[in-house]
Amino acid sequence: MTNITLNDAATLVGLVAGVSGFAIGILNYLRDNPKILIELQWDMSSYGNTGFNENELVGVIRISNTGRRPIYVSHVALKLPKGYEDTHLVISDGLVGQKLQEGDQPLTFPVSQEGLEKYKTKWKDIRAQVSGSTGKVWYSKKITKGQLPSWALS
Repeated sequence: MTNITLNDAATLVGLVAGVSGFAIGILNYLRDNPKILIELQWDMSSYGNTGFNENELVGVIRISNTGRRPIYVSHVALKLPKGYEDTHLVISDGLVGQKLQEGDQPLTFPVSQEGLEKYKTKWKDIRAQVSGSTGKVWYSKKITKGQLPSWALS
């Protein structure tokens, strides 16, 4: 029969505590990062004081922070697919940086659909892009085939 000494028991307790502390530290680090959700929707009707004509179809970019750390949104743009002269279309309302904390109301940015017809062949590859003040960039998901915008039909 093997005898366990006090030194062996203390070593085992130290090993378990060290590994547990390391695991908790990694989980806290992963939990505390900002998590940004970006949604791009086309063909939303404008209504009221939006700066667009009444019932004009616009796109909407919505940005939510579901993480625990605040993020400073420095600018918002539409990322265009390769093969065009321009690579991005900057949203003018998105140039004024804003701080977005956990649980804050989502930021919304209307996007004019005027002039987007020239991108109709690659409409699925247009994505919303949000840049943070730290240089990190987030993208919206690609639009599915069932969400074909009206400007891609013309």
